[in-house]
Amino acid sequence: MNDETAVPTQVAMHRIVVGVDSTKPSAAALEWALAEAKLRGATLDIVVSWDFPVLATTEPVMIPQPDRDTLVHSATLTATHMLAEAHLDDSGVAYTVHTPEGRPGEELVAIAAGADLLVVGSHGSGVLKELILGSVSNYCAHHSTCPVVLVRSPD
Repeated sequence: MNDETAVPTQVAMHRIVVGVDSTKPSAAALEWALAEAKLRGATLDIVVSWDFPVLATTEPVMIPQPDRDTLVHSATLTATHMLAEAHLDDSGVAYTVHTPEGRPGEELVAIAAGADLLVVGSHGSGVLKELILGSVSNYCAHHSTCPVVLVRSPD
């Protein structure tokens, strides 16, 4: 068979994991993962991970930590909003939403174990911010046992 008559083969996938938060790169990642799930006949595992916020300061400051229920509620609202924006319920793609407590990169990699693909948004924050805050996409790219797709926001 020569190159002119070769027919591209479609790779079937069963499960795609996508990390979402309230950012534009995350929305782009969800949109990309949804299109890929439709194309491949896969289900989506949508992950909105949360952790107690870390406050770094050189001065002593008393700031009360938000309670666990508030953080879970916030993660759930974020997921609900993102799913509505993506019109996921109208897509025909089966999905499950996960809101685990823990560092987002670690939670995404754990949930993606055994998945066909992990999709995350990439903020392109820069080296300094990445050193201070860490990078979810960088962590996933280096620790995932399945292929990882990094999606940037169109703007």
